Amino acid sequence: MNEIFTLGLLITILIIGVVFRLNRAKRLGKRGERSVNFNLHFLSDEYHLFNDVYICFNDKSVQIDHIVVSKYGVFVIETKNIKGWIFGTDTSEYWTKNMYGKKYEFYNPVKQNYSHVKTLQTLLKLSRDKFIPIVVFLPEAILKCKTNEIVIISNKLLKTIRKYKDVIFTDNEVDRIVMELSSLPCFDKKMRTKHVADIKKDIEVKKQKIKSGICPKCNGVLIERKGPYGKFWGCSNYPKCKFVQKI
Repeated sequence: MNEIFTLGLLITILIIGVVFRLNRAKRLGKRGERSVNFNLHFLSDEYHLFNDVYICFNDKSVQIDHIVVSKYGVFVIETKNIKGWIFGTDTSEYWTKNMYGKKYEFYNPVKQNYSHVKTLQTLLKLSRDKFIPIVVFLPEAILKCKTNEIVIISNKLLKTIRKYKDVIFTDNEVDRIVMELSSLPCFDKKMRTKHVADIKKDIEVKKQKIKSGICPKCNGVLIERKGPYGKFWGCSNYPKCKFVQKI
């Protein structure tokens, strides 16, 4: 009887630990979004701010941390509350956080934000050049990533947005974009559940394809290659497909 009780207690503690870690990750993410949201409120009235936007499109759901609409373009902002040294490239599938020698992989935020832009392109019927994607890390991060995209620390966000001075939208066009974003279905628990389920499904499909030697991006064949940082999987359709995955 004591053994059964002890086993049950250990299982309960394990479940509590897992739930705590998941909730902690969510809290950290939301704290990062709130911090960036606070900064964005210092923008003038010519900028229109949307936070925590959920979009259901083509049977999939997309969550975008922040969208800023202005006559200078549509800023699409992905926030990451991750501490430590951040390594990654535009083409790598995952980036790495290194803190005190402990490494942790997370999905490439540049690619993640690019998918958000593609969704907004279709939804708003706008060309790619009308969008400015930005990936923002909080000050606890030290960026060691090699990227041609805008990846910055949050204290540089306002300066980055304000440097865009070329007018590309008329007032009527800005009003139309703001109206369409404002008319999106309100966030509810069901939508969030679907969004989380979609993410888990996509991750599992990618893992299975890579395990089977199939490129998750274009379904090409994965080939083992060797680069300056060691061995990695590369797509046989390179340079058309630039998928890479560290081995």
